[in-house]
Amino acid sequence: MLANLKTIALSLAVLALTVQTLTAASLRATRGSQAVQNKRADEDHLSRMENQEMVERWARLELLVPVPEKTSSYYLHAVANQNRYLRPWAHLFLERLSEQYRSRFGQPMRVTSLLRTAAYQQRLQRRNGNAAAAVGPKRSAHLTGACMDISKKGMTGAQIAWVRNVLSSLRSKGHLYAVEEFQQPVFHILVHRDYVDHVEKLTASR
Repeated sequence: MLANLKTIALSLAVLALTVQTLTAASLRATRGSQAVQNKRADEDHLSRMENQEMVERWARLELLVPVPEKTSSYYLHAVANQNRYLRPWAHLFLERLSEQYRSRFGQPMRVTSLLRTAAYQQRLQRRNGNAAAAVGPKRSAHLTGACMDISKKGMTGAQIAWVRNVLSSLRSKGHLYAVEEFQQPVFHILVHRDYVDHVEKLTASR
C-alpha cells in the first residue's frame, strides 16, 4: 500500500513538472514573435505612436489612459513619465492580473515597460542592440500602447509558474500574445482588444 502511494506521488510530481515545462515552452520567444505581434496589432486596427504629441492627443481623446506609478498591486520601475500610458483594455488587464497576483502572493508586480513612441524606440535602438525596430513588420509592439513587460526579477519559482499558467491560458484562448524574452527576465505581453469581451463574459457569468 505504502509503495503504491509513493508511486502515485512520484507520478503526480513528474506530471506537474511536465506540465510546467510545456507551459514554459509555450511562451518561449522565437525570431518570428515580433512579426506575429504586429500582424495581430494590425488585425486589431492599432495605430503606432509616432511621437509624444500623438500620445498626448490620444490621451485627451481617452484612447490611451494614464498608468499610476504605484498601486497596491503593481509598481512601475524605470518607466519614464511620458511612457506611462496604455490602451484601456491593456490597463484593465494589468489591474486584474496584478490584483490576482497580490491576492495570491501578497506582493505587488514589477512593471518595467509600457507604451513607447517610434521616436523613443529609435533612441533605444542606438544604445541597446537588442531593442526591436521602430518601423517595419518586426517593429516593437510597445508602439501600440497595448503592450507591457512584467519583470520576473525577485519572483519565486511558484510565482513565475503561476504567471506563466495564467498567460498561457489567456494566449491559448486568443485574448493576448505573451512571450518570455531572450535577453531580459520579463514576460512581454500584447493584450488584444477583445480582452474586454472576455472580462465582460466572466462578470456576467457570476
